[in-house]
Amino acid sequence: MTKTTDKTRLQELAHKYLQGNLTKEEKNEFDSWFNQTTDEPLEIHASYANDEQAHQHAIFDRIRKELGIVPPSRLVTLWRGIAAAILVILSVGAGLLYFKSNQPISKQTAKTNKNDIAPGNNQATLTLANGKRILLSSKDQSVYKQVADSRSGQMEFNTLTTTKGEQYQVILPDGTHVWLNAASSIRFPVSFAPSKERKVFITGEAYFEVAKDKTKPFRVVSENQLVTVYGTHFDINGYKDEAGTRTTLLEGSVDVNGTLLKPEHQAINVKGEMKVVSVDTENIIAWKNGYFRFKSETLESIMRKISRWYDVDVEFQSPALKDIEFGGVMTKYVNVSKVLEMLELTGEASFELKGRTIIIKNIK
Repeated sequence: MTKTTDKTRLQELAHKYLQGNLTKEEKNEFDSWFNQTTDEPLEIHASYANDEQAHQHAIFDRIRKELGIVPPSRLVTLWRGIAAAILVILSVGAGLLYFKSNQPISKQTAKTNKNDIAPGNNQATLTLANGKRILLSSKDQSVYKQVADSRSGQMEFNTLTTTKGEQYQVILPDGTHVWLNAASSIRFPVSFAPSKERKVFITGEAYFEVAKDKTKPFRVVSENQLVTVYGTHFDINGYKDEAGTRTTLLEGSVDVNGTLLKPEHQAINVKGEMKVVSVDTENIIAWKNGYFRFKSETLESIMRKISRWYDVDVEFQSPALKDIEFGGVMTKYVNVSKVLEMLELTGEASFELKGRTIIIKNIK
């Protein structure tokens, strides 16, 4: 499986397997791919099917042996370079074991204990133009549809807000679909009718699939920038604790403060100074699709994402730990201890959960 689209599909299937949501057709698709691969089968003793942690360590040791990798304490630089491969395989390992051993194993979730923290959920608070607040929870719909109200001739705004540990979707009056990440907000008109443009305001991070309307340009206002859209798919990350506002284009065309972006490019706006770089868009929108996906990303950056999704604080025992780079893919829908176990398997740092604080320590 070499095509990017194939890899993405495999990750989607693995993610659904970990959640226990594979349909019969999807299971057959995953099984068919696995049976067609020319790679040497990964032999795992049947007893590992009942011990997920032992299973993970077995895969981990197998990778080290095949690649001739010495323990990380002896070769830290090289170890960082293969971290992506290790975490990707670990994230789909449960599915591969299931199909080869024909022994179903428990869904990949963290060990249950009183200190563990569950993942975030689909929830948000809607503040209406009249000030009334409505809690939109996962018990209702995970998508809120704003119906246009043409009765008013004045511009009135609703605001959808997520806190840490929340994310939500909204369909705007014009049909534009917006995914709102944790600790974010979008302020939008009750109706676009009174205006010659479709303008919304965001904080944090949001992914847009904009409905086309040649008569009314769509504009997004965020920290220090204005994005003009021409019917497209794009992501804006404007968290205040990140280094600047990052606008990533997946499809179509956008203008960021006068800079025109091409697909698979990102505009990085740091206090009005703009630069454009090419990016892997799969990494950028992984949050929307239910993953943590990293590529040569610092632990400090990774932990900011984990902090928002699990509503936890993070403490580093040493500043040097912040610069360690990791790569890999894993589902967002497991308890936080499972994510920390995955990261700890690379041998770069140790992680301790105390209450709602993750303490990151040097390996002794």
